Amino acid sequence: MNHTQSHGANSQIFLGLFLGLGACITAVLAAGFEIKLAIAVILGLAFLVVVLHFSTYRHLVNLAIIFLALGIPFNLDYNLLYREYIGVTSVDIGVSFLCALALYVLFFYHHATLPGRREPLFHSSRAILWAPLFYMVAGVLSIYNAVSRELVILELVRLVTLFLILFIVMNLQNRQQVSLFVFSLSVGLVLETLIALYQYYTGQSLGLDVFGEKATIFQNIGSRVSRTTGTIGHSNILAYYFEMLIPLMLSMSLAEEKGRLKLWYFMAFGLGLVGILTTLSRGGWMTLPISLGLVLVVMLRRRLAERKTLVTLFVASMAFAVTISFMYPTIERRLIHDDYGSARSRIPLDKAAFSIVKQYPVFGVGLNNFAKIFQTYDQTGGSSVGRTAKIIVHNMYLGVWAEVGTVGLIAFLGIFAVAIFAPFGLLSKLERWQRGVAIGVSAGLAAQFIHAMGDPGYRLLMNTSMLFYSLMGLTGAVLIMYKRGNHIAKDTM
Repeated sequence: MNHTQSHGANSQIFLGLFLGLGACITAVLAAGFEIKLAIAVILGLAFLVVVLHFSTYRHLVNLAIIFLALGIPFNLDYNLLYREYIGVTSVDIGVSFLCALALYVLFFYHHATLPGRREPLFHSSRAILWAPLFYMVAGVLSIYNAVSRELVILELVRLVTLFLILFIVMNLQNRQQVSLFVFSLSVGLVLETLIALYQYYTGQSLGLDVFGEKATIFQNIGSRVSRTTGTIGHSNILAYYFEMLIPLMLSMSLAEEKGRLKLWYFMAFGLGLVGILTTLSRGGWMTLPISLGLVLVVMLRRRLAERKTLVTLFVASMAFAVTISFMYPTIERRLIHDDYGSARSRIPLDKAAFSIVKQYPVFGVGLNNFAKIFQTYDQTGGSSVGRTAKIIVHNMYLGVWAEVGTVGLIAFLGIFAVAIFAPFGLLSKLERWQRGVAIGVSAGLAAQFIHAMGDPGYRLLMNTSMLFYSLMGLTGAVLIMYKRGNHIAKDTM
Protein backbone atom coordinates (compact mmCIF):
# COMPACT_ATOMS: atom_id res chain seq x y z
CA MET A 1 0.00 0.00 0.00
CA ASN A 2 1.51 3.36 -1.02
CA HIS A 3 1.53 6.55 1.08
CA THR A 4 -1.56 8.05 -0.59
CA GLN A 5 -3.60 4.86 -0.20
CA SER A 6 -2.56 4.68 3.45
CA HIS A 7 -3.82 8.24 4.02
CA GLY A 8 -7.09 7.39 2.26
CA ALA A 9 -7.62 4.27 4.38
CA ASN A 10 -6.85 6.14 7.61
CA SER A 11 -9.24 8.98 6.74
CA GLN A 12 -12.01 6.48 5.92
CA ILE A 13 -11.46 4.78 9.27
CA PHE A 14 -11.59 8.17 10.99
CA LEU A 15 -14.81 9.11 9.17
CA GLY A 16 -16.39 5.78 10.09
CA LEU A 17 -15.42 6.19 13.76
CA PHE A 18 -16.76 9.76 13.79
CA LEU A 19 -20.12 8.73 12.29
CA GLY A 20 -20.36 5.70 14.59
CA LEU A 21 -19.64 7.78 17.69
CA GLY A 22 -22.18 10.36 16.55
CA ALA A 23 -24.81 7.66 16.02
CA CYS A 24 -24.22 6.24 19.52
CA ILE A 25 -24.50 9.66 21.17
CA THR A 26 -27.64 10.46 19.15
CA ALA A 27 -29.23 7.13 20.11
CA VAL A 28 -28.63 7.79 23.82
CA LEU A 29 -30.04 11.34 23.58
CA ALA A 30 -33.02 10.27 21.44
CA ALA A 31 -34.14 7.87 24.17
CA GLY A 32 -35.15 10.89 26.26
CA PHE A 33 -36.81 12.88 23.44
CA GLU A 34 -40.51 13.42 23.01
CA ILE A 35 -41.97 11.04 20.38
CA LYS A 36 -42.30 13.81 17.72
CA LEU A 37 -38.71 14.93 18.18
CA ALA A 38 -37.43 11.35 18.22
CA ILE A 39 -39.23 10.64 14.92
CA ALA A 40 -37.79 13.84 13.42
CA VAL A 41 -34.27 12.81 14.49
CA ILE A 42 -34.66 9.33 13.01
CA LEU A 43 -35.98 10.72 9.71
CA GLY A 44 -33.17 13.28 9.68
CA LEU A 45 -30.56 10.56 10.17
CA ALA A 46 -32.13 8.48 7.41
CA PHE A 47 -31.97 11.50 5.10
CA LEU A 48 -28.33 12.01 6.10
CA VAL A 49 -27.44 8.41 5.24
CA VAL A 50 -29.03 8.78 1.77
CA VAL A 51 -27.24 12.08 1.19
CA LEU A 52 -23.89 10.63 2.28
CA HIS A 53 -24.35 7.65 -0.03
CA PHE A 54 -25.23 9.55 -3.19
CA SER A 55 -23.43 12.90 -2.76
CA THR A 56 -19.93 13.91 -3.75
CA TYR A 57 -17.51 15.76 -1.47
CA ARG A 58 -18.43 19.08 -3.08
CA HIS A 59 -22.17 18.48 -2.64
CA LEU A 60 -21.72 17.58 1.02
CA VAL A 61 -19.65 20.70 1.68
CA ASN A 62 -22.24 22.89 -0.05
CA LEU A 63 -25.08 21.33 1.94
CA ALA A 64 -23.20 21.86 5.21
CA ILE A 65 -22.55 25.52 4.31
CA ILE A 66 -26.20 26.13 3.41
CA PHE A 67 -27.56 24.59 6.60
CA LEU A 68 -24.88 26.27 8.70
CA ALA A 69 -26.21 29.64 7.48
CA LEU A 70 -29.92 28.74 7.59
CA GLY A 71 -29.54 27.23 11.06
CA ILE A 72 -28.73 30.69 12.44
CA PRO A 73 -32.25 32.17 12.21
CA PHE A 74 -33.93 28.75 12.33
CA ASN A 75 -32.08 27.47 15.36
CA LEU A 76 -33.30 23.88 15.62
CA ASP A 77 -31.35 22.72 18.66
CA TYR A 78 -31.31 20.49 21.70
CA ASN A 79 -30.57 22.11 25.07
CA LEU A 80 -28.44 20.06 27.45
CA LEU A 81 -28.32 20.91 31.17
CA TYR A 82 -31.12 23.46 30.75
CA ARG A 83 -32.11 25.70 33.68
CA GLU A 84 -34.33 28.77 34.10
CA TYR A 85 -32.10 31.83 34.00
CA ILE A 86 -31.63 35.20 32.29
CA GLY A 87 -28.41 34.53 30.42
CA VAL A 88 -26.77 31.42 28.99
CA THR A 89 -29.06 28.65 30.20
CA SER A 90 -27.80 25.46 28.57
CA VAL A 91 -25.35 23.75 26.25
CA ASP A 92 -26.91 24.20 22.80
CA ILE A 93 -26.43 21.48 20.21
CA GLY A 94 -27.96 22.95 17.07
CA VAL A 95 -28.02 22.52 13.31
CA SER A 96 -25.43 25.25 12.69
CA PHE A 97 -22.96 23.78 15.16
CA LEU A 98 -23.41 20.26 13.77
CA CYS A 99 -22.88 21.57 10.23
CA ALA A 100 -19.73 23.35 11.39
CA LEU A 101 -18.44 20.06 12.83
CA ALA A 102 -19.36 18.32 9.56
CA LEU A 103 -17.27 20.86 7.64
CA TYR A 104 -14.28 20.18 9.89
CA VAL A 105 -14.62 16.46 9.19
CA LEU A 106 -15.09 16.98 5.43
CA PHE A 107 -12.16 19.37 5.14
CA PHE A 108 -9.93 17.03 7.16
CA TYR A 109 -11.02 14.02 5.10
CA HIS A 110 -10.40 15.83 1.82
CA HIS A 111 -7.02 17.14 2.99
CA ALA A 112 -5.89 13.71 4.20
CA THR A 113 -6.72 12.04 0.89
CA LEU A 114 -5.02 14.61 -1.35
CA PRO A 115 -2.03 13.12 -3.19
CA GLY A 116 1.41 14.67 -3.05
CA ARG A 117 2.40 17.88 -1.28
CA ARG A 118 -0.41 19.56 0.62
CA GLU A 119 -0.96 23.11 1.87
CA PRO A 120 -1.81 23.61 5.57
CA LEU A 121 -5.31 22.37 6.36
CA PHE A 122 -6.43 25.59 8.06
CA HIS A 123 -5.52 29.26 7.73
CA SER A 124 -6.27 32.15 10.06
CA SER A 125 -6.37 35.90 10.36
CA ARG A 126 -4.47 36.39 13.59
CA ALA A 127 -6.25 39.51 14.87
CA ILE A 128 -9.70 38.03 14.36
CA LEU A 129 -8.55 34.72 15.82
CA TRP A 130 -6.95 36.05 18.99
CA ALA A 131 -9.54 38.64 20.04
CA PRO A 132 -12.28 36.12 21.03
CA LEU A 133 -9.65 33.86 22.61
CA PHE A 134 -8.54 36.69 24.91
CA TYR A 135 -12.17 37.23 25.89
CA MET A 136 -12.48 33.55 26.80
CA VAL A 137 -9.36 33.85 28.96
CA ALA A 138 -10.97 36.82 30.72
CA GLY A 139 -14.03 34.63 31.28
CA VAL A 140 -11.87 31.96 32.93
CA LEU A 141 -10.29 34.61 35.20
CA SER A 142 -13.76 35.85 36.18
CA ILE A 143 -14.37 32.53 38.00
CA TYR A 144 -12.39 34.04 40.89
CA ASN A 145 -15.37 36.14 42.11
CA ALA A 146 -18.20 34.08 40.61
CA VAL A 147 -21.10 33.05 42.84
CA SER A 148 -21.93 30.27 40.36
CA ARG A 149 -18.97 28.72 38.58
CA GLU A 150 -21.39 26.46 36.75
CA LEU A 151 -22.87 29.50 34.98
CA VAL A 152 -19.37 30.62 33.99
CA ILE A 153 -18.63 27.22 32.51
CA LEU A 154 -21.91 27.22 30.57
CA GLU A 155 -21.00 30.45 28.82
CA LEU A 156 -17.42 29.32 28.24
CA VAL A 157 -18.82 26.25 26.47
CA ARG A 158 -20.98 28.51 24.34
CA LEU A 159 -17.98 30.73 23.53
CA VAL A 160 -15.99 27.65 22.44
CA THR A 161 -18.92 26.62 20.23
CA LEU A 162 -19.06 30.10 18.68
CA PHE A 163 -15.30 30.11 18.17
CA LEU A 164 -15.50 26.82 16.28
CA ILE A 165 -18.16 28.31 14.00
CA LEU A 166 -16.08 31.48 13.48
CA PHE A 167 -12.98 29.45 12.61
CA ILE A 168 -14.68 27.18 10.08
CA VAL A 169 -16.37 30.13 8.35
CA MET A 170 -12.97 31.81 8.24
CA ASN A 171 -11.65 28.70 6.48
CA LEU A 172 -14.22 28.46 3.71
CA GLN A 173 -11.85 27.45 0.97
CA ASN A 174 -12.71 29.61 -2.02
CA ARG A 175 -14.93 32.39 -3.33
CA GLN A 176 -17.64 29.93 -4.36
CA GLN A 177 -18.02 28.68 -0.78
CA VAL A 178 -17.98 32.18 0.73
CA SER A 179 -20.51 33.33 -1.86
CA LEU A 180 -22.76 30.34 -1.07
CA PHE A 181 -22.64 31.16 2.64
CA VAL A 182 -23.53 34.83 2.02
CA PHE A 183 -26.33 33.83 -0.34
CA SER A 184 -27.71 31.40 2.25
CA LEU A 185 -27.66 34.19 4.84
CA SER A 186 -29.74 36.29 2.44
CA VAL A 187 -32.25 33.46 2.03
CA GLY A 188 -32.61 33.29 5.81
CA LEU A 189 -33.18 37.05 5.95
CA VAL A 190 -35.90 36.88 3.28
CA LEU A 191 -37.67 34.04 5.09
CA GLU A 192 -37.48 35.90 8.41
CA THR A 193 -39.01 38.98 6.77
CA LEU A 194 -41.89 36.97 5.32
CA ILE A 195 -42.58 35.43 8.73
CA ALA A 196 -42.38 38.90 10.33
CA LEU A 197 -44.86 40.31 7.81
CA TYR A 198 -47.32 37.53 8.57
CA GLN A 199 -46.98 38.18 12.29
CA TYR A 200 -47.33 41.95 11.80
CA TYR A 201 -50.52 41.84 9.75
CA THR A 202 -52.27 38.95 11.49
CA GLY A 203 -51.02 39.33 15.05
CA GLN A 204 -50.58 35.56 15.10
CA SER A 205 -47.66 33.16 15.04
CA LEU A 206 -47.10 30.48 12.40
CA GLY A 207 -46.62 27.71 14.95
CA LEU A 208 -42.88 27.41 14.30
CA ASP A 209 -42.11 26.88 17.98
CA VAL A 210 -39.55 24.19 17.17
CA PHE A 211 -37.46 26.88 15.42
CA GLY A 212 -37.77 29.38 18.28
CA GLU A 213 -40.93 31.30 17.30
CA LYS A 214 -42.87 32.71 20.24
CA ALA A 215 -46.18 34.48 20.66
CA THR A 216 -46.39 37.86 18.94
CA ILE A 217 -45.82 40.88 21.18
CA PHE A 218 -48.37 43.69 21.11
CA GLN A 219 -47.70 47.30 21.98
CA ASN A 220 -49.96 50.31 22.35
CA ILE A 221 -48.57 53.26 20.36
CA GLY A 222 -51.89 55.05 20.05
CA SER A 223 -53.28 51.91 18.54
CA ARG A 224 -52.53 48.26 19.28
CA VAL A 225 -49.88 46.95 16.87
CA SER A 226 -47.86 43.75 16.59
CA ARG A 227 -44.14 43.72 17.29
CA THR A 228 -42.77 40.89 15.22
CA THR A 229 -40.40 38.28 16.63
CA GLY A 230 -39.73 36.04 13.62
CA THR A 231 -38.17 32.79 14.79
CA ILE A 232 -35.66 34.71 16.93
CA GLY A 233 -38.12 35.04 19.82
CA HIS A 234 -37.97 38.75 20.74
CA SER A 235 -38.57 41.92 18.74
CA ASN A 236 -35.43 43.80 19.77
CA ILE A 237 -33.23 40.77 19.16
CA LEU A 238 -34.85 40.22 15.76
CA ALA A 239 -33.85 43.83 15.05
CA TYR A 240 -30.23 42.87 15.87
CA TYR A 241 -30.48 40.13 13.28
CA PHE A 242 -31.76 42.51 10.61
CA GLU A 243 -29.37 45.35 11.40
CA MET A 244 -26.34 43.06 11.11
CA LEU A 245 -27.43 41.65 7.72
CA ILE A 246 -29.11 44.56 5.91
CA PRO A 247 -25.79 46.39 5.19
CA LEU A 248 -24.33 43.16 3.77
CA MET A 249 -27.31 42.77 1.44
CA LEU A 250 -26.85 46.34 0.18
CA SER A 251 -23.11 45.95 -0.33
CA MET A 252 -23.55 42.65 -2.19
CA SER A 253 -26.19 44.21 -4.47
CA LEU A 254 -23.51 46.74 -5.41
CA ALA A 255 -20.60 44.29 -5.57
CA GLU A 256 -22.05 41.33 -7.46
CA GLU A 257 -21.39 41.23 -11.20
CA LYS A 258 -24.20 38.85 -12.21
CA GLY A 259 -27.48 40.64 -12.85
CA ARG A 260 -29.68 38.02 -11.20
CA LEU A 261 -27.60 38.01 -8.05
CA LYS A 262 -27.58 41.81 -7.93
CA LEU A 263 -31.36 41.83 -8.20
CA TRP A 264 -31.71 39.12 -5.54
CA TYR A 265 -29.52 40.97 -3.03
CA PHE A 266 -31.31 44.26 -3.73
CA MET A 267 -34.65 42.53 -3.10
CA ALA A 268 -33.25 41.02 0.12
CA PHE A 269 -32.05 44.49 1.15
CA GLY A 270 -35.51 45.97 0.57
CA LEU A 271 -37.25 43.16 2.42
CA GLY A 272 -34.77 43.51 5.27
CA LEU A 273 -35.76 47.17 5.63
CA VAL A 274 -39.40 46.14 5.84
CA GLY A 275 -38.50 43.43 8.35
CA ILE A 276 -36.65 45.72 10.74
CA LEU A 277 -39.50 48.25 10.58
CA THR A 278 -41.98 45.59 11.76
CA THR A 279 -39.91 44.97 14.92
CA LEU A 280 -40.71 48.55 16.09
CA SER A 281 -37.16 48.68 17.46
CA ARG A 282 -36.14 52.34 17.60
CA GLY A 283 -32.54 51.38 18.35
CA GLY A 284 -32.42 49.18 15.26
CA TRP A 285 -33.90 51.91 13.07
CA MET A 286 -31.39 54.48 14.26
CA THR A 287 -28.40 52.36 13.23
CA LEU A 288 -29.44 52.24 9.56
CA PRO A 289 -28.34 55.72 8.42
CA ILE A 290 -24.84 55.05 9.77
CA SER A 291 -24.37 51.48 8.56
CA LEU A 292 -25.94 52.00 5.12
CA GLY A 293 -24.15 55.32 4.69
CA LEU A 294 -20.84 53.59 5.38
CA VAL A 295 -21.57 50.96 2.72
CA LEU A 296 -22.53 53.57 0.12
CA VAL A 297 -19.46 55.70 0.77
CA VAL A 298 -17.04 52.79 0.44
CA MET A 299 -18.71 51.05 -2.51
CA LEU A 300 -19.62 54.11 -4.59
CA ARG A 301 -17.04 56.78 -3.80
CA ARG A 302 -15.05 56.09 -6.98
CA ARG A 303 -18.12 55.79 -9.19
CA LEU A 304 -20.33 58.68 -8.13
CA ALA A 305 -20.09 60.34 -11.54
CA GLU A 306 -21.07 57.22 -13.48
CA ARG A 307 -24.60 57.00 -14.85
CA LYS A 308 -24.97 53.42 -13.63
CA THR A 309 -24.21 54.55 -10.08
CA LEU A 310 -26.67 57.42 -10.26
CA VAL A 311 -29.39 55.06 -11.52
CA THR A 312 -28.63 52.63 -8.69
CA LEU A 313 -28.83 55.40 -6.09
CA PHE A 314 -32.10 56.66 -7.57
CA VAL A 315 -33.70 53.20 -7.52
CA ALA A 316 -32.45 52.58 -3.96
CA SER A 317 -33.78 55.97 -2.84
CA MET A 318 -37.18 55.27 -4.37
CA ALA A 319 -37.35 51.84 -2.74
CA PHE A 320 -36.40 53.35 0.62
CA ALA A 321 -38.94 56.17 0.23
CA VAL A 322 -41.73 53.73 -0.66
CA THR A 323 -40.89 51.54 2.32
CA ILE A 324 -40.82 54.50 4.72
CA SER A 325 -44.05 56.00 3.36
CA PHE A 326 -45.74 52.62 3.67
CA MET A 327 -44.81 52.35 7.35
CA TYR A 328 -44.65 56.05 8.22
CA PRO A 329 -47.77 56.27 10.44
CA THR A 330 -46.47 53.40 12.58
CA ILE A 331 -42.94 54.86 12.67
CA GLU A 332 -44.19 58.27 13.75
CA ARG A 333 -46.40 56.89 16.52
CA ARG A 334 -43.61 54.62 17.78
CA LEU A 335 -41.17 57.53 18.00
CA ILE A 336 -43.44 60.04 19.71
CA HIS A 337 -45.85 57.90 21.74
CA ASP A 338 -45.41 57.07 25.43
CA ASP A 339 -42.88 54.26 25.89
CA TYR A 340 -44.25 53.45 29.36
CA GLY A 341 -41.01 54.29 31.12
CA SER A 342 -38.84 51.97 29.06
CA ALA A 343 -36.24 54.63 28.24
CA ARG A 344 -36.31 56.19 31.72
CA SER A 345 -35.71 52.83 33.39
CA ARG A 346 -32.41 52.40 31.59
CA ILE A 347 -30.63 55.13 33.58
CA PRO A 348 -31.15 53.63 37.07
CA LEU A 349 -30.30 50.17 35.68
CA ASP A 350 -27.06 51.53 34.23
CA LYS A 351 -26.19 53.17 37.56
CA ALA A 352 -26.94 49.93 39.37
CA ALA A 353 -24.64 48.00 37.02
CA PHE A 354 -21.87 50.58 37.43
CA SER A 355 -22.10 50.25 41.21
CA ILE A 356 -21.23 46.57 40.75
CA VAL A 357 -18.34 47.44 38.44
CA LYS A 358 -16.85 49.65 41.16
CA GLN A 359 -16.94 46.76 43.64
CA TYR A 360 -15.33 44.22 41.27
CA PRO A 361 -13.34 46.34 38.79
CA VAL A 362 -10.62 43.87 37.73
CA PHE A 363 -12.14 40.43 37.04
CA GLY A 364 -15.86 41.16 37.56
CA VAL A 365 -18.51 39.06 39.29
CA GLY A 366 -18.24 36.12 36.92
CA LEU A 367 -19.13 35.47 33.30
CA ASN A 368 -22.88 34.84 32.94
CA ASN A 369 -23.45 35.65 36.65
CA PHE A 370 -24.90 39.15 36.23
CA ALA A 371 -28.61 38.31 36.50
CA LYS A 372 -27.92 36.11 39.52
CA ILE A 373 -26.26 38.85 41.58
CA PHE A 374 -27.79 42.04 40.14
CA GLN A 375 -30.14 42.89 42.99
CA THR A 376 -27.86 41.45 45.69
CA TYR A 377 -24.79 43.49 44.74
CA ASP A 378 -26.58 46.64 43.55
CA GLN A 379 -25.85 49.55 45.90
CA THR A 380 -28.26 52.03 44.29
CA GLY A 381 -31.62 50.25 44.30
CA GLY A 382 -31.86 50.79 40.56
CA SER A 383 -32.04 47.07 39.79
CA SER A 384 -35.55 46.96 41.26
CA VAL A 385 -36.92 49.53 38.85
CA GLY A 386 -39.65 48.52 36.44
CA ARG A 387 -40.77 44.95 36.18
CA THR A 388 -38.68 42.81 38.57
CA ALA A 389 -35.22 41.48 39.22
CA LYS A 390 -35.42 39.75 35.84
CA ILE A 391 -34.65 43.09 34.19
CA ILE A 392 -31.11 43.16 32.88
CA VAL A 393 -28.99 46.19 32.17
CA HIS A 394 -29.79 47.75 28.78
CA ASN A 395 -26.15 48.42 27.92
CA MET A 396 -24.14 45.46 26.72
CA TYR A 397 -20.79 47.02 27.67
CA LEU A 398 -21.83 47.71 31.27
CA GLY A 399 -23.11 44.14 31.50
CA VAL A 400 -19.81 42.75 30.20
CA TRP A 401 -17.80 45.11 32.43
CA ALA A 402 -19.71 43.93 35.51
CA GLU A 403 -19.29 40.25 34.59
CA VAL A 404 -15.63 40.08 33.53
CA GLY A 405 -14.19 43.34 34.84
CA THR A 406 -11.92 45.82 33.11
CA VAL A 407 -9.67 43.03 31.79
CA GLY A 408 -12.61 41.36 30.10
CA LEU A 409 -14.13 44.60 28.82
CA ILE A 410 -10.88 45.47 27.03
CA ALA A 411 -10.86 42.00 25.44
CA PHE A 412 -14.54 42.33 24.49
CA LEU A 413 -14.06 45.75 22.90
CA GLY A 414 -11.08 44.23 21.07
CA ILE A 415 -13.46 41.75 19.42
CA PHE A 416 -15.53 44.61 18.03
CA ALA A 417 -12.43 46.59 17.05
CA VAL A 418 -10.91 43.82 14.95
CA ALA A 419 -14.26 42.68 13.56
CA ILE A 420 -15.14 46.18 12.35
CA PHE A 421 -11.75 47.67 11.46
CA ALA A 422 -9.59 44.68 10.38
CA PRO A 423 -10.40 45.03 6.64
CA PHE A 424 -10.24 48.85 6.50
CA GLY A 425 -6.53 49.05 5.73
CA LEU A 426 -7.03 46.77 2.70
CA LEU A 427 -10.31 48.13 1.30
CA SER A 428 -8.60 49.95 -1.53
CA LYS A 429 -6.60 46.81 -2.43
CA LEU A 430 -9.40 44.26 -2.27
CA GLU A 431 -11.17 43.41 -5.51
CA ARG A 432 -14.73 44.72 -5.65
CA TRP A 433 -16.53 41.54 -4.57
CA GLN A 434 -14.22 41.03 -1.59
CA ARG A 435 -14.67 44.70 -0.67
CA GLY A 436 -18.44 44.25 -0.76
CA VAL A 437 -18.31 41.36 1.71
CA ALA A 438 -15.81 43.13 3.98
CA ILE A 439 -17.61 46.48 4.22
CA GLY A 440 -21.05 44.87 4.46
CA VAL A 441 -19.90 42.82 7.46
CA SER A 442 -18.07 45.75 9.08
CA ALA A 443 -21.09 48.04 8.73
CA GLY A 444 -23.45 45.40 10.15
CA LEU A 445 -21.23 44.79 13.18
CA ALA A 446 -20.84 48.55 13.66
CA ALA A 447 -24.65 48.78 13.76
CA GLN A 448 -24.75 46.21 16.55
CA PHE A 449 -21.95 48.04 18.39
CA ILE A 450 -24.03 51.23 18.37
CA HIS A 451 -27.35 49.58 19.23
CA ALA A 452 -25.82 47.70 22.17
CA MET A 453 -25.07 50.98 23.93
CA GLY A 454 -28.78 51.08 24.83
CA ASP A 455 -29.68 47.38 24.72
CA PRO A 456 -28.41 44.03 26.10
CA GLY A 457 -26.91 43.12 22.72
CA TYR A 458 -26.34 40.01 20.64
CA ARG A 459 -25.10 37.92 23.60
CA LEU A 460 -28.64 37.26 24.87
CA LEU A 461 -29.50 34.54 22.35
CA MET A 462 -27.58 31.86 20.50
CA ASN A 463 -29.06 32.91 17.11
CA THR A 464 -27.60 36.40 17.14
CA SER A 465 -24.38 35.20 18.79
CA MET A 466 -23.85 32.72 15.93
CA LEU A 467 -24.57 35.45 13.40
CA PHE A 468 -22.08 37.82 15.02
CA TYR A 469 -19.29 35.22 15.09
CA SER A 470 -20.12 33.99 11.58
CA LEU A 471 -19.81 37.53 10.24
CA MET A 472 -16.44 37.84 11.98
CA GLY A 473 -15.47 34.61 10.25
CA LEU A 474 -16.51 36.08 6.89
CA THR A 475 -14.17 39.01 7.45
CA GLY A 476 -11.38 36.56 8.19
CA ALA A 477 -12.23 34.53 5.07
CA VAL A 478 -11.94 37.62 2.87
CA LEU A 479 -8.61 38.63 4.42
CA ILE A 480 -7.25 35.10 3.95
CA MET A 481 -8.45 35.01 0.32
CA TYR A 482 -6.66 38.29 -0.33
CA LYS A 483 -3.40 37.17 1.30
CA ARG A 484 -3.43 33.78 -0.44
CA GLY A 485 -4.15 35.49 -3.77
CA ASN A 486 -1.17 37.77 -3.28
CA HIS A 487 1.05 34.83 -2.32
CA ILE A 488 0.04 32.89 -5.45
CA ALA A 489 0.56 35.97 -7.61
CA LYS A 490 4.10 36.47 -6.22
CA ASP A 491 4.96 32.79 -6.73
CA THR A 492 3.92 32.95 -10.38
CA MET A 493 5.80 36.16 -11.22
